Amino acid sequence: MEFAARTMTERTTTQFIEESELRPIADILDQADLIYRYHWAVRNARMKGQQVQADLDPGVTKERHYALNWLIGYNEQAWDHVTTDT
Repeated sequence: MEFAARTMTERTTTQFIEESELRPIADILDQADLIYRYHWAVRNARMKGQQVQADLDPGVTKERHYALNWLIGYNEQAWDHVTTDT
């Protein structure tokens, strides 16, 4: 958290953009696959009445899944209609 806050407060918007680097698509797709699996684990645990693993926050997992699906253009859905199918 501190790194993210420092990154934003110690740079101007222009500096932040100029210093940014795009991630390789393979890395983004790997993260999308991983979050899909995490989100499934969360949903599966809830459906079975089991406790979700302590390191998987259901809200964060869903929002990250949403963001990555938007980023990869999942099913060509509009940004405000992206689904998080599992």
